[in-house]
Amino acid sequence: MNINQQQLKKFKNLINKFQNGTEFPVLNNWEEKSNNELWLWLVGQVMVVGGVGGNERFIQRKDLQKRISYSSLKQYTDDLELQSIINDVLREAGVRYASSDLKKCKKSKALVHNYKFISHYNGGFKGLIGFLNRIEGINAELERVSYLTHHLMFVKNKSARDFLMSIGINRNTLALDIRIQNIFKYFDIEFPTQTQLSSKAIYDATEKEIIKKICDPLNIEPIIFDRILFQNYKSITKSNLL
Repeated sequence: MNINQQQLKKFKNLINKFQNGTEFPVLNNWEEKSNNELWLWLVGQVMVVGGVGGNERFIQRKDLQKRISYSSLKQYTDDLELQSIINDVLREAGVRYASSDLKKCKKSKALVHNYKFISHYNGGFKGLIGFLNRIEGINAELERVSYLTHHLMFVKNKSARDFLMSIGINRNTLALDIRIQNIFKYFDIEFPTQTQLSSKAIYDATEKEIIKKICDPLNIEPIIFDRILFQNYKSITKSNLL
C-alpha cells in the first residue's frame, strides 16, 4: 500500500475535522455489560449475514429478544430443541437464509454452537471476555481476534475486531469494512476487495500497512482512526477533503 504525503495530509485534515464529534469506546466497558447484551450482539452478527433487515426487525421485537436471551436459553438441554427455538425466532424476524429445515439452517446451527461454547465458561459470555482480557503480550490483540474467529461461527476478521474494540479491550486493530474501503478508494489508494479481505493473511497485512503508514506517522491510535472513518462516512465522502 503506497501512501504519499498529499494523501497523508488529507487523512490529517479528516482527523482534525471529525475527531471531536466522534464517539469512542470506553476502556473495559464490557465490565458494565450483561451476558445478555453480549449474547444479543453475537446473535446480531449471525443475523446480518446476507442482509440487515432481519436484525433490524429483531431489534424492534422485545418478545423475540426475550425468547432467545442468554438466560432463557439455559432451560434447553437438548441441542435440537435449542436449535428449534432459535430457528423459530430467526424465521419470525425474517432473517435471510433461516431455513425452515433445521438440517439446512446454518444460522441456527451456528448459534447453538456459539451458545454452548460460551456457556461452558464460568460466568458465561463475561467469563469468555474476562479470559480474552487476560491475554497479554505484544500480539495479545491479534490473539484475541484469532480466538474468537476460530471458536465462534459467523464471526470473521472484521466483526471480531469490531466487537473487541467496542467493548473496550482492543485499541490497536481496525474493522475494515466497505466504508473504509470506499474512503481509501476516494483517496486514490489501492485497497483489497471485501472478498480478498476474507483472507486472514490479506486482512492482517492490510491492517498492518494502514497502522504503519497512516496511524503511526499521524500519531493516532488505530481505534480512533477506525471510529472516525466509520461514524463519519457519509460526511467524509461528501466533503472537500477528497
